[in-house]
Amino acid sequence: MMISYETGTDKFQYRAASIVIHNDKILMQRTEDNNLWFIPGGRVEFDETAEKTIEREMMEEFGVPIIHKKLIWIIENFIKFPERRIHEIGMFFLVKLPEGHSIYQFDGDFQGNEEGLINRWIHKDELDDYVIVPEFVVPELRDLESKIGIKHVINRSVRD
Repeated sequence: MMISYETGTDKFQYRAASIVIHNDKILMQRTEDNNLWFIPGGRVEFDETAEKTIEREMMEEFGVPIIHKKLIWIIENFIKFPERRIHEIGMFFLVKLPEGHSIYQFDGDFQGNEEGLINRWIHKDELDDYVIVPEFVVPELRDLESKIGIKHVINRSVRD
């Protein structure tokens, strides 16, 4: 059971995500019907740690194990849409995958194991060419190498 609930038009969810960087490219996803790119991950299940969530999600979506992970961001995300509000708690991990895995061979859009998602390796110098959400992700990715420890981010955004 995913940790997510709705009350009227409001929704709460607990999410974990994997930041994968390879050759200065970041692995990103979007849904087939949307142009908003995001870091791969998913909702945490009841009685599952965020670390186990990213391990499960990377296996489900790409068939790839995580060999190292480090929590770097704890996010409180408040998103306001015209007809709905979302409150999300997110744990973002910097992860390493096995060298030589086939996931690194893709160029351009590619399909993983999960229907409805488009994946792409986006070079860090091209991040501004994409609409990436939440909005804090691009500046934080650019400044990632200078950060030590875990950063707490409160993100408030309004979307159409």
